[in-house]
Amino acid sequence: MKKSLPSILLLLQVLVAPPAFSRNPPEVTGACSLCLGMVVTSPEEPQLANIPLLFGIDLTKPGESLDRVQSLSPDQRRRTTLLVTAALEDRESVDEVEQIIDRLITSVRGTSPLRALGLRLANASPSIEGYGIKRLAVKSQGLGVADRLLVAPPAIASLAPLYQTGAQAYFDEILVASSLLEEAAAWLHEKDPAKRIAAIVGPREDGILYEGSAALAAGATIAFLTTRAANGAAIERFNREMAGDHAVDTAAGVEILDRSGRALDQEAIVFVRGEDLRSVIVVPDERESWRIASLAGDDFLDPKRVSATGASPLRDTGAKEGRFLIAIAPSDEPWFLTVGRPNLTDASITRETIEITTQRGISVEEIIRNHQAWHAHQKSIEPRYIAWNETKLRFGIGPGGDTIEATIGGELFSDPRGLSDWVWREFFINGVRWKYGRIPELPIIQPEKVTKIPLDIQLTNDYRYQLVGETNVRGHRVYEVRFDPPADAARDIPLYRGTVWIDTRNWARIRIAMVQLNLTGEILSNEERVDFTPFDSVTGAMVTAHEADQPSGSSLVWLPVAVGAQQVLSTAGRATVVLRSTDLSRFELHPETFDERHRQASASDHRMVRETEAGLRYLERTGDGQRVVKDGFDTARLFLLGGLHHDAGLEFPVVPLGGLDYFNFDLWNRGLQTNIFFAGVILAANLTDPSFRNSRTSVGADLFGIAIPFENSMYREGEEHRGETVKALPVKLTGRIGRPIFGFGKIDLAVELAHESYQRAEDTAVDFAIPSDTFVITPSLHLRYDRAGYSLAGSYERGERSTWTPWGDLGEYDESQRDFSRYGLSLSRAFFLPNFQRIGVELDYLGGTDLDRFSKYELGFFGASRVRGIQSGSVRAERAVMAHLSYGFVFSRQLRIEAFYDHALVDDRFSGIRREPFQGVGIGGQTIGPKGTILRFDLGKTVGRNAQDDFVANVIFLKIFG
Repeated sequence: MKKSLPSILLLLQVLVAPPAFSRNPPEVTGACSLCLGMVVTSPEEPQLANIPLLFGIDLTKPGESLDRVQSLSPDQRRRTTLLVTAALEDRESVDEVEQIIDRLITSVRGTSPLRALGLRLANASPSIEGYGIKRLAVKSQGLGVADRLLVAPPAIASLAPLYQTGAQAYFDEILVASSLLEEAAAWLHEKDPAKRIAAIVGPREDGILYEGSAALAAGATIAFLTTRAANGAAIERFNREMAGDHAVDTAAGVEILDRSGRALDQEAIVFVRGEDLRSVIVVPDERESWRIASLAGDDFLDPKRVSATGASPLRDTGAKEGRFLIAIAPSDEPWFLTVGRPNLTDASITRETIEITTQRGISVEEIIRNHQAWHAHQKSIEPRYIAWNETKLRFGIGPGGDTIEATIGGELFSDPRGLSDWVWREFFINGVRWKYGRIPELPIIQPEKVTKIPLDIQLTNDYRYQLVGETNVRGHRVYEVRFDPPADAARDIPLYRGTVWIDTRNWARIRIAMVQLNLTGEILSNEERVDFTPFDSVTGAMVTAHEADQPSGSSLVWLPVAVGAQQVLSTAGRATVVLRSTDLSRFELHPETFDERHRQASASDHRMVRETEAGLRYLERTGDGQRVVKDGFDTARLFLLGGLHHDAGLEFPVVPLGGLDYFNFDLWNRGLQTNIFFAGVILAANLTDPSFRNSRTSVGADLFGIAIPFENSMYREGEEHRGETVKALPVKLTGRIGRPIFGFGKIDLAVELAHESYQRAEDTAVDFAIPSDTFVITPSLHLRYDRAGYSLAGSYERGERSTWTPWGDLGEYDESQRDFSRYGLSLSRAFFLPNFQRIGVELDYLGGTDLDRFSKYELGFFGASRVRGIQSGSVRAERAVMAHLSYGFVFSRQLRIEAFYDHALVDDRFSGIRREPFQGVGIGGQTIGPKGTILRFDLGKTVGRNAQDDFVANVIFLKIFG
């Protein structure tokens, strides 16, 4: 037996004939998937361009500098991993982190990206360390400084608090010493298997390839060896042979034998390539003795011994008893073996299997990180530009989706250095051009500024993100990502909830829609949507969605082109809807005339506003033609009102109107709102605290009185009974308290105290009993919800009279009607078309119980729901279903014309009508006269079988002071 064992070498040479079939392995190009590199320990070492390098720079040590990174060639940079250590004086200082990162990025930014970049912050809390990782990741990726980010934890246990900050989505690789490799691989396998591991290996000089390969087999994707620069050629050769998709072959079954055939206590490391099952075999180095590598299987081909000097075919090989034997000669240089495999029935099976099993979907954290990196790149190429702005403010004021629309036009001057000024050159009210004097200084009502913006990097995790899926937006394939604050988020700071659409190719933000939370003050709700469009940052031309998907997308800058918003304000105790749309067009990027045109605008008489940290602020013109930010704005406005009102239902059919209206948004600088209208015979006043004691609760009071009584006429079967006419003179005081609900709604509780005084008219019959004067207490509940341009409102009220004696004739009086209830529901929508066209639609339902003649709904000009042309006090309803339709357009931007149609189906048992149709048509108009006087007219006439002979008309002018 002893004589036969040494003969194995001879058997390998002469007894085994080469296989009858063989082939050369396919040429595989590309980078290694499992690689070795070198640690650069001294600036004087040769810096090889063809192998990965690890630089460690400790800025806490004297003499350490980032300058040597600048000396790297582009090829060297692509293979260089840089780990920088810096220290904080204050372990919780965000400003220090920002300064260190800015210095680092500026110092290492070069002609090509680094392979990887890492920052180790000494004396930093976990939250600050996580913040630093996020900021470094997005800046380095966005500015093309590094392809990936790594972290170097001093211990594996320190990863857990880092992950709690949400930083795990921002780094791709962890760098650990080989002594921590096994622990790191186990931890990441459980917590984050997608992460890669880089290891630092300090091998024996005669075992660099083996110990580096051992690190790769233990879970590292790259192992940096602390070795002599002279070994760089061997490392380069190893990486070249590892080109392609390699994986550790744990089932290779390679045994290492001594020359006598006895198994040695040595373990070979085998890597197999998915493309063709070619294997790389690394065995422990041996400088003195021959050994034998015994491979399980006998179909191996083309064995080679590979070293820094090249690949040499091996002849001392053979197959015996199902194993393939390779003689290994001793060597003083690093080396490894390669072997091929014969043709397979389908050589792609293994590769396809590997690709399928390792495929995974992108996570929302990766999407957010890539988007933030895109944003950092955008900030670096953001241009100065001028664009034309058209902003429309639409205030919902009444039935049928009735609105007042203010349109502002002018240039936007945007400078990335912080200047963003809006010029107000044009002003339209309901589409009619303002031609007389300076544009009024409109109150700027805006919600509290949100400082913690979604998608931004914050010290704390103020938002949670959820990937909804992929969809298409304006020709772009996008990820749809929802965001909202976590359940334990602070309730006392403004935050957002919404959705962002991010391009799947270039990570640009295509659209974002947000609802603001935790609002305070008079803003009940705030919702907006912004659309972005790409421009070529060099040429300034707008780019199509198809062009934006091309590989050259890094030169694109995305600018906002459309902003749509809805706000609900608490004004005078009521919810007022404001729809805002801003369209930007006629972009000029990098205009050479930017400064001169901005100077001319500043010296002009046009209104200008600036975006500041506190929101929009007016700019005041100084004596030298410059502009400075104005502290606040004038919250008070005084209006002069005059005109005529014609209504046969009043005691005096033609009533001259003349009076003043005073409005103040911040009375006595205490946040109180007041509106007082006085026109001689009419007084209407309101005082409201929209945010009582800094809460979301509004508290207010209304007062209404009129000196001219209404004539309450009686109609039966369409015939007026003049002998039953009664004059009514009301005075009302109402207190109300309200709260926002459901994000876009408001609920109000009110109590009205009214005094109703009744008098005889000229035609009242002598035997007709007039109702007794009485106080009426009416508690009520009002609900309103506004969203996406729709307005839904409902109400319920219960009236209780202090006295109610018999009146009229016995057939009409009913004691049970002393107390009564009313309720109603309405839905309205306004549709805005080009060129200031508007269509308004509203549906109403009115009902009640125990209603008599003086508590029923009236359909006149001052009634609960108007039908145009009906005289005041002439038509009452116990129940009514109503529809209102309007259409408005502008003629030559000088005159606005509106047409109206109202249709009501009325039930009133005592009047003898059931589902009786009442129809009215009307025409209205508006223009602007000299000195900014607004002139409005409204003419209504009933039509159909219940048409009345007369008409109702209202003509007023309004002059704004200030």
